[in-house]
Amino acid sequence: MAKAKVAKPKKVLSSEEIARRNLQRRHRREIREVFSAVGFQRAEGASDKEFTYSGVTSDFDDVFILENVVVFAEYTTSNDISEHAKKKYLMYDRIRSDDAKFIGFARGAPLGISTTLGSKYSDNQIRVVLLYCSLNTVQAELKAQIDHALFMDYSVVRYFKLLTKTVRKSAQHELLAFLGVECRDFSDKALNANASARDPFNGSVLPEHHSKFPTGYKVVSFYIQPSALLSRAYVLRRDGWRDRGGLYQRMILRAKLDSIRKYLVDQKRVFVNNIIVTLPSGTKILDANDNTINTATIHTTQPAVISIPSEFNSVGIIDGQHRVFSYYEGGANENVIGSLRTQQNLLVTGIIYPDKVSDPEKTRFEAGLFLEINSTQSNAKSELKQAINQLIRPFLADSIARDVLDKLNEGQGALSGKFSQSFFDASGLRTTSVVSYGLRPLVRPSAPGPLFARWMDAEKDNFVGSEDDAARKRYIDYCASQIGLFFAAAKSRLPADRWTTSRAVQNRLLTPTVINGLIGAMRQALDAGVEVTFEHLRNRLTGLDTFAFEKYRSSQYTVMSSALFKTFFAPDQASKAKAPQV
Repeated sequence: MAKAKVAKPKKVLSSEEIARRNLQRRHRREIREVFSAVGFQRAEGASDKEFTYSGVTSDFDDVFILENVVVFAEYTTSNDISEHAKKKYLMYDRIRSDDAKFIGFARGAPLGISTTLGSKYSDNQIRVVLLYCSLNTVQAELKAQIDHALFMDYSVVRYFKLLTKTVRKSAQHELLAFLGVECRDFSDKALNANASARDPFNGSVLPEHHSKFPTGYKVVSFYIQPSALLSRAYVLRRDGWRDRGGLYQRMILRAKLDSIRKYLVDQKRVFVNNIIVTLPSGTKILDANDNTINTATIHTTQPAVISIPSEFNSVGIIDGQHRVFSYYEGGANENVIGSLRTQQNLLVTGIIYPDKVSDPEKTRFEAGLFLEINSTQSNAKSELKQAINQLIRPFLADSIARDVLDKLNEGQGALSGKFSQSFFDASGLRTTSVVSYGLRPLVRPSAPGPLFARWMDAEKDNFVGSEDDAARKRYIDYCASQIGLFFAAAKSRLPADRWTTSRAVQNRLLTPTVINGLIGAMRQALDAGVEVTFEHLRNRLTGLDTFAFEKYRSSQYTVMSSALFKTFFAPDQASKAKAPQV
């Protein structure tokens, strides 16, 4: 008689392992929800399926497919991102040598994506995206090394998760833009080389000399269907995925969106006030005979056809994002809104850029225009004004202070990754008070500025007045290096477990109050002539671990900075620095 099989005892997981697995599941679930919300399908059989291609064995955590876009996704919650990412590099390199060839391979076993992908598109018409999603911050240097992949940082995941919850499927165009997919290469346009590259909209054009904008900027007004605007629109949201240096608008508000959407359902008519946008330089202004109108030669406003390219992320919404996105696809009352999205027309005032305007110039122009429209509103907060001034007035003390903070945050030092980059970085330090009350007095580019006084540069006395951007960047680098030395020395004298922004740690040291207190102490130390080298500062800061940081609350950073200076840097403390200490 056969012996009964004895079941192996189930492995008991530690609490740490359970927490790690839960974190992995949550990270994966959030990314899947984003792609599903905008219409991507998972090729379920391809997930975690090991395969060997061109001599390299690997797998992908997920494969997402939308029309002719195939996203091969990799997830990690590891702290050692470098090791994990570099293991994927060999496979990424093999794929990128011939995308179409890899798609042909992936259609068959073991990945078998043909079931989801279908045969509508040839392998050469497929857009391949290699997506690397890390829960933890990936340094810019590593991203540059793994250049075949697109990195979807966790703040970007959170951004798209919120965006898909507010505008549902209408977030698709922005997600495609993030993935690097262009409108002309997506879906049916990939099949039809003769598809129209632009669409006409009836409106009017203002003579250039009437607009009071710089020479070459054209102002038009026209009517456009919400669906056509949604497919082209972008908003420079502060919490979005674009280069942080060009972001300033607030995140879209669900409550405001719902209110406008209710109006549309109840009244079934558009708002009468207009949307303010910028239009791509490829926009054409035509007369009734399709001839280009020379706006420099006309003297009165006249009818025109505004011919706008069909491109994702080409129309910048300066004012009116909620009115536009209230027409989003999906959600409640879609049967009503769906019809309005294509039947109604929004009145839009658009500014067309001259051909040779650079992207930074465009961003500065849009930021300035946004500030003009919103500066009198009660919600134009100091953080918003700081962000916009960083773009349009980069030589202000506040702007230089923000640039220095960004440099510290993006570097490798003691303050690396400690400041919030977006609304979703809930555990990071907020920047506004550190910029205004800590860094600005320390880095201000004028004679009383403690760091400015020590900076030795040939353009020191003229760079602000002459707006010498190269010198400005050199000054920012200098300030960041000196502040980095000070904080490295301070960190070396403090308990490692308290050098955190986590609110779960009692008496944590990384708070705006402590950061501003340390910056203030540095400012006073510079005024007193203290030498700025790591060893000298470290010797001066002997005993910093016993300093009672916790007794100073909120706005008491000035009192703290004076106490720090008196304890560690005052002239009667100078003897501490004479002999090296450990």
